[in-house]
Amino acid sequence: MKTSAKQAWFAWSEAPRMSFADLAAMLWAERTVVLAVGAAICALGLVAALAAPRSYTARAELLVRLGEEYVYQPTAGGAGAGATPDMQAVVNAEMRMLASGAVVRRAISDIGLANLYPAIDLAPGSEARKLASAERAFARHLTLETAPQTPSIAMSFAHRDPEVAALALNGLIDAYLAHRRDVLVGDEYAVLSQESADLSTRAGAASEALAAFLTEHQISDFEAEMSALAARAATIETEALEAETSRREAQARAAALRQRHAAEPAEIELYSESDARRDLVSAQLERERLLSRYNDDAAPVREVDRRIAQLNLFLEGGDPASVTRRGPNPVRQDVASQLYAMEAEARAQRGRETALASQRAEVRERLRVMQGLEPQFRQLQRERSVVETNAQNFATRAEEARARTQMLGRATDNITPLERAMPPSQGESMRWPIMIATLLIAGIIAIAAGLSRALMRRGFPTPTSAARTLDAPVLAVMPRSPKQRGSGKKPHTKARPTLTLVEGGA
Repeated sequence: MKTSAKQAWFAWSEAPRMSFADLAAMLWAERTVVLAVGAAICALGLVAALAAPRSYTARAELLVRLGEEYVYQPTAGGAGAGATPDMQAVVNAEMRMLASGAVVRRAISDIGLANLYPAIDLAPGSEARKLASAERAFARHLTLETAPQTPSIAMSFAHRDPEVAALALNGLIDAYLAHRRDVLVGDEYAVLSQESADLSTRAGAASEALAAFLTEHQISDFEAEMSALAARAATIETEALEAETSRREAQARAAALRQRHAAEPAEIELYSESDARRDLVSAQLERERLLSRYNDDAAPVREVDRRIAQLNLFLEGGDPASVTRRGPNPVRQDVASQLYAMEAEARAQRGRETALASQRAEVRERLRVMQGLEPQFRQLQRERSVVETNAQNFATRAEEARARTQMLGRATDNITPLERAMPPSQGESMRWPIMIATLLIAGIIAIAAGLSRALMRRGFPTPTSAARTLDAPVLAVMPRSPKQRGSGKKPHTKARPTLTLVEGGA
């Protein structure tokens, strides 16, 4: 079968089957294009590698330990107090905080955008836009690393200037330490102080309301007055019972004395007197006078003795009283005095009972008024007590928070910089990586360009490819004419080699 007949069946959609040797032959045939494309890309890569700046990487490391700020302190109650998170969780939290935008922005502000990224600082745009660009650039050049179960964080930052690299990394550490105190400790002291001040104001208002209530009802001390009224009521009851008892006792005595007074005579004989007895006494006195001058047997003395004997004999027979004197009965008078005293005592006790009854009524009325005011007083007192207690508790907690904040602000023992950043002495350049990447890219693109150009030709690159694709042996190959091979330009019509094919098995 001739080649012309076979070409009528051939179409561009029928792709030739090729081996690796066929691909190599295709690339060799298109070596001019492959070398030109590869050389152009390598030249561009060489220019980029030579223009790549040298960067300096500063390094630092932080040791993370569990601090007081990670210990759980409940706001109310004590449930769960003292609980701590896992150490790896603490390290991860510290890493996220270290690379947070707030810390990066704070570090950039402390260092100065003009010192860190002068090109961004001189670029047109708003300050917010410049800061965002600087933040993205800072994040690209910052590297944070840690190992599992290792409480440390390795940090590195790359920059063209070694001094700025170390300054930026140390500024980031300082900004991180300041920011973590604000985040972990928070504004607890200010919140608690504000709450304590609000509660103090409310406590003052409650005290004023209670004082106004007491003033309105003319009460100096509610508890003391209630106690005094209760004690006074008990005393009045006791005194009333005593007055009633005394009155009844006085009335009973007065009744008994009244009966005794009625039974006693008004007058009684005070004494009675007779003449014989008076004469007897006179005779006895006279005898005594005579004995001072005479002896016992003298006549005057014997005369007087005789008269005394006669008077005695007369008196032995009875002596009628010649003079009797009567007067008021002293017993009746004494009973009357006691009666008057008992009646006066009874009247006094009755008056005392009346006074005590009036006082008891007043005390009971005041007690009823106080008991009616007691619920309102207890409510006001309870409100003041609760608010004052809460104010005291919040003041105590605010003081504890202030002390804890100051302590954490002065010491960062749980975050220890094991190594501060120092200006690196050796820089790193991207020239070799750029050149290697350029060579790889140039080779891939050049090969792709050569293969694309070769595959776009209508024909078979090698006899073996034609035999494999057409499933027939190639008996001869007709090369291009010398005119076409020597010409530097491609002809308008492509020369088609004539193949002599033989049926399989011939």
